Amino acid sequence: MGNKKSTLGLWVQENGGTNHRGRHETWEITGDPWRLRVSVIRRFCSLALRGHSERALDILTDLRKICALEDPEVQDANSFLVDQKTAGFITRLNLLLKQQDPESLQMECTNFIRHLSPPASVCGKKRFDFMSADFRGLEALSLCGAMLNDKKLLKLSKVLDANMDTMTHLDLSYNRLTDRGLQRLLPTLQKMQALQSLDLVGNYLRKETIDGLVHVMSDPSACPCLTQISLGNNYNIAVMPGGLCELLLARWPPHARQPARRELATGQVTIVETVDDEDYEDPDIVALQLV
Repeated sequence: MGNKKSTLGLWVQENGGTNHRGRHETWEITGDPWRLRVSVIRRFCSLALRGHSERALDILTDLRKICALEDPEVQDANSFLVDQKTAGFITRLNLLLKQQDPESLQMECTNFIRHLSPPASVCGKKRFDFMSADFRGLEALSLCGAMLNDKKLLKLSKVLDANMDTMTHLDLSYNRLTDRGLQRLLPTLQKMQALQSLDLVGNYLRKETIDGLVHVMSDPSACPCLTQISLGNNYNIAVMPGGLCELLLARWPPHARQPARRELATGQVTIVETVDDEDYEDPDIVALQLV
């Protein structure tokens, strides 16, 4: 979990309020990245509600760094935020802090924490151990909050191998997958012919893992139906590069409305079939013709 420590890490010097001892707050990722972010939001809220606006503003600036929103890639016109809501929450908290609206600020912090946290119904309650390669014919597999780590990937690969022709949705969010673990899983994922969406939110992934995804998906035969990848709330992945967006769009159903790159980067896009105007029949007109 994310804790305050006097060790190397991203820190904020407390120079506001009445504290003149030069004490540092060190925020270090020692576990789930989302837990660290939640800890920082709680600290910000505590300082803001006690009137320590300058120190709270420092913490908020630090939160932007922890969420990788200060990375140069964020300003790249050919890259798109994977979690637009987080950027919006931070902007609104900054505004509420300046407006000195404690009630709204506390509510916004609560909503921000909910956004970053896994669903309470699954967090720490679901385990991957029950899964078996005997599970066949699965169309969707949700392992959100299943405490899945790199050591259990061999078992997961066997399950995916047994369902590679039927599984369309795979949810691996809020687990403990690292870049190395995902690299080991990619050879299995690229063989999944029906997979449409892959949820990797809230793991331990770094932005270097995107290179592996781009490399795999550069082959048109790999993951031929994969149109959505969710990467938010990982270690330092703030954006999806335009190249990966293009590879996803290349797999988009030909008769579906293509989303904007900004929408696609969030991994939360619904496929909507377009209607050919020439073939479209207004149901009301058809009903009148039948009378």
